[in-house]
Amino acid sequence: MATHAYSILTIVWKGVSRKIFRNVVLILAVALLVALLVFALLFNKAVEEDIEAAAKKLGADIVLVPIEAKSTAEEFILESRIKSFYMDKSIFESVRALPDIKQITYHVYLNTLPSGCCSIDAGQVIAFNQEEDFVVRSWLETGPDRLAAGQVYVGSYVYDFLGLIDTASLFGQGVKVVGHLEQTGTGIDHGIFMRLEDLDQISTEATGGYTPGNISIIFIRVKTGVDPAKVVRDIREINPRIGIMTRGDIGADVRSTLRDITRVFSVTISISSLLALLLAWTTFTVLANERRREVGILRAIGAHRSHIMKLFLTEAMLISAMGGLIGVGLGHYLLYYLAEDFSLLSRLGASTPLTSGNILIGLAAMAAGMAVCLIGAAIPVIRLANMEPLVAIKEE
Repeated sequence: MATHAYSILTIVWKGVSRKIFRNVVLILAVALLVALLVFALLFNKAVEEDIEAAAKKLGADIVLVPIEAKSTAEEFILESRIKSFYMDKSIFESVRALPDIKQITYHVYLNTLPSGCCSIDAGQVIAFNQEEDFVVRSWLETGPDRLAAGQVYVGSYVYDFLGLIDTASLFGQGVKVVGHLEQTGTGIDHGIFMRLEDLDQISTEATGGYTPGNISIIFIRVKTGVDPAKVVRDIREINPRIGIMTRGDIGADVRSTLRDITRVFSVTISISSLLALLLAWTTFTVLANERRREVGILRAIGAHRSHIMKLFLTEAMLISAMGGLIGVGLGHYLLYYLAEDFSLLSRLGASTPLTSGNILIGLAAMAAGMAVCLIGAAIPVIRLANMEPLVAIKEE
């Protein structure tokens, strides 16, 4: 059995190498199709996973922001862009009384102002309530569990930029960086976290527009078994003008953009598939005409139709497999090394590590490319295999 398979592969390889340039063209067509499939699938997967991960890492089921700041808040959560927006704290007080809420906390976003060589100006300043917090300290990697006056935590990005130093100043006040957070892949990484109580030590002018009694964002965890949609309805009854995002809503604009991009990919892939199929059909039609006499002789000495089909389709499979392997490598290369040129990936910080899921995507794309090539090759091969031996041998 192994000898028989080896003999077939030897014959097939001779057939492939006989017209190497023509077959290389088909290999490249399959490679480009597979590369496009791999790139499109990994691109979509990377963006979706980043959005889902960012929403989960916040630890909240529901997020409340000023209605006019929903897109701005998403930019901070998903893209780590420094933002500031405000609403009245009375909204927090009214919502926290709802019976289905398990935990609730809020943050105040402040913009830093340059004030000398030792100012912190590399991130979003966030004042948080230590008593009710479940967003910040759950990511604390080093440092005390509670901040004292004049102490701050920093996110992972700011820590890489700043480190734990004693000479920093914030809004003209001396601060001590006493701890840093793990990397989350969200706007938290760009945060500088201070106590709410320390806001009283900062002048209104220095905070860049913040006024006492305002907050920026509210994070809510609902009780186990409670549908977040019910809590959303209750919140809307209290304040219909508040901006509400659930985990599934975060990144809605990005998902809409991703759907548009996916449609473009779908059209491009469909056209590429059709071109690859036509090229395979043309290549094997020419091949069938060139080797018709050879096939007629094989049929005359006892070869069955299945033998002829196996021989030629194995040749098509070998060509498409080579193209598929090149395409998988090319598709990963495009995403790994050119991702920063794609705004959506670079803004989200989306990555595509070599995981079992990504390997399966590569194999699936390779199988699809091979299937297109085999379908195109099968049409002339079936016609050739069904020819009568004498007709096949007869030369024009």
